Amino acid sequence: MSQRRQTALAAIDSYNQWSISAIMAFRDPSCTHEILPKSLNQPLMDNKKYEAYFSSMIPAFKSFKVVVQDVFEDEKENKVVVWAESTADSVIGPYANEYMLAFYFNEAGDKVVRMLEFVDSKNSAVFFPKLKGWFEERAAEGSAGKGTA
Repeated sequence: MSQRRQTALAAIDSYNQWSISAIMAFRDPSCTHEILPKSLNQPLMDNKKYEAYFSSMIPAFKSFKVVVQDVFEDEKENKVVVWAESTADSVIGPYANEYMLAFYFNEAGDKVVRMLEFVDSKNSAVFFPKLKGWFEERAAEGSAGKGTA
């Protein structure tokens, strides 16, 4: 098995560990992450932005499980694409998604320099606004009672 394929599969498995340090471990310092399709209007994230974004998501999910369905490797272009599915329990109910994850590697194949995460846009367009609402409710509850006397 090639180094790049090993790295891609280990990067996928890091999400099963559900630890931000494990998830970030396979990323080159210059790594960028983009959630697609573009119709979801998600910004391109560098490591700092992705770590902040994903760290905020971790407490909202339990029993997160990613299952790889297939792996496609392009040796010449130094890329791996993984088709995967995930399930979890979330603070707003069951979660499921499907992904095509494109990993672009450094020359050694041991670090990801670019990641494209194509998600199930229908599920994401329904689930994540509800999750955002849950976070907003918690934030409002936290700021209630913090007014001035």
